[in-house]
Amino acid sequence: MDNAIIFGWLNWPIFVIGYALLFIFYSWIPLERLDRFWNGSNSIGRPFLNTLILTGLPVLYARYTNTPWPYLLILITFVATQYAVLTGRFLKKEMLIAGWVMVITFVFIWIWFFV
Repeated sequence: MDNAIIFGWLNWPIFVIGYALLFIFYSWIPLERLDRFWNGSNSIGRPFLNTLILTGLPVLYARYTNTPWPYLLILITFVATQYAVLTGRFLKKEMLIAGWVMVITFVFIWIWFFV
């Protein structure tokens, strides 16, 4: 068996553990502190930032480590990003806008790195 294939499959456990840690640590950032220092934390800025971090970083990892079957990450990152964006404080007022910002940014990230 080729060593590149063996080491390629080790990227999946590393990815799962790293993504879980990223998701947990990113959820600990208090929104009130971020709002004081960033004026773009609105129904467009916050979902955009969440999608960049929770989708962009895993896509970068998969792209540059040659993780096998990287398209499985689409489902994983979409569900996690959707949960983070749509359970935020914009759920009541601006859910439609936040959802579309998340979907458009998500699709753009995947097209940029894998097409």
